[in-house]
Amino acid sequence: MITTYSKLVVASAISLSLMACGGSDSDSSNNAENFIPPANVVVTGEFKHSAETGKYFATEEYPSYVQYGQNAQHCYQNYNDYYYETDKVMVFGNPGLPEDDFTQAAKWVESNFPSALAAFGLTEQEYFAARGNIRYDAIRFIRDMLKYSNAIDFPYPTDFDTWTEQAQEDWAYDTAQSLSYEEVDAVLANNNYIGYLINDVGLEQKIYVCLHEQDNPYGWGEGSQIGITIGAKSIYKPNDIDQLIQHELIHTLQIAISGDIDGLKLPRWFSEGQAVYLSGMSVAKKEDHQEYNPTQVVTFWDEYGDPSDAYKHYGLAYQYLADANSASSIFEMLTEIGSQRIDWQLQNSVSFPEIHNYVEAFDKHMKQHNGTPLTVEQYRNNYHGLMSSYAN
Repeated sequence: MITTYSKLVVASAISLSLMACGGSDSDSSNNAENFIPPANVVVTGEFKHSAETGKYFATEEYPSYVQYGQNAQHCYQNYNDYYYETDKVMVFGNPGLPEDDFTQAAKWVESNFPSALAAFGLTEQEYFAARGNIRYDAIRFIRDMLKYSNAIDFPYPTDFDTWTEQAQEDWAYDTAQSLSYEEVDAVLANNNYIGYLINDVGLEQKIYVCLHEQDNPYGWGEGSQIGITIGAKSIYKPNDIDQLIQHELIHTLQIAISGDIDGLKLPRWFSEGQAVYLSGMSVAKKEDHQEYNPTQVVTFWDEYGDPSDAYKHYGLAYQYLADANSASSIFEMLTEIGSQRIDWQLQNSVSFPEIHNYVEAFDKHMKQHNGTPLTVEQYRNNYHGLMSSYAN
């Protein structure tokens, strides 16, 4: 019987920990050169029941879409304990679906995983090291307990009670974030009243896949900390499946590198634009930049117009950065974003809706096409001017 834990659904006030996608297409792609074909791999596995293995898609008492995706409720509510496991993938879903839905999803993900890693500039080992092997909700819960003196059995600093509240919160964040698997195990073992064990919060070094059963393209794929949610092919299979799988896997890589336990810190246009561009999907033509201003789209709620057009313009905005900056500079920027925690007092005082970690790293690393520094403010306020020069 699985030990569940509660109080672990803490939605970030600034962004979701997942990336819901839909509406993008890649027909007649003008960005096809960036598509890396899937690896030709033989994928084998077996169907398993979690009651026998102790491995579940979700282990929280009250999991939510914030953690796993808008369409992942099939896996964290009803079908949490039936899956198909291969060398690199665990596919969860409705036992009533055809077995081929599970095996095909595993092959799609396992064959496209190397392509997504290569496009992003990561090795498999680097990705799993960055993602970690503990669910973010558990780390958040331990952090929230550590904020209070002697709330749990843990070696607090001797002068902890004399610190300011901000200093205590900073220490709690840094300490929880840095705990190893073995240290988290010890915290849980020494604090039985918390109500869960390491097996409940640990992650396998695999991509977790949830099969949803929606019959339309919107939100067909989503990325989260633990993997991706995609549709069962027997219900709906979109075109350009390999590009879509890579797109969602890139979101998972983004979360591992530029996110932290409080969520993804990238604005929507950047996260979607990078996934569009690196997966070889279509981007808008430079001369059509006046049709949309993607740099104003910071959250899902800022998106306007036809989603397919929006995604192409997100891709164009990212293409500008990719052409003007080296891949290593962009990767360094993302790494820096992920390594810095959010200062809420500072965030409340900044003039931009973007997370201040992103603004600081972007302003530090990004350049215009003429080699001069590029800031978030410039890209927001003079996007079309920069694009006009880019198009000529």
